[in-house]
Amino acid sequence: MSQQRKNIAIPLLTVFFITVMIILFLNGGMCERYERKMERQRHMRSYIDSMRRVKELQKLDQPKQDSAPDQR
Repeated sequence: MSQQRKNIAIPLLTVFFITVMIILFLNGGMCERYERKMERQRHMRSYIDSMRRVKELQKLDQPKQDSAPDQR
């Protein structure tokens, strides 16, 4: 009887081990994709912030340019 249990237990443990390894492998891929996604979002956020700063600087420069001809 104990020989039968060993014969059943080994394949079950093998299947369990393979399943756990697959889950860990796939989870590692998800973590890497998540990190790349977060990095893309950070780059996009910094790009948008820099574009906002450029527009704000342009708005600040416009009144100076408009008021200069009036003073002549």
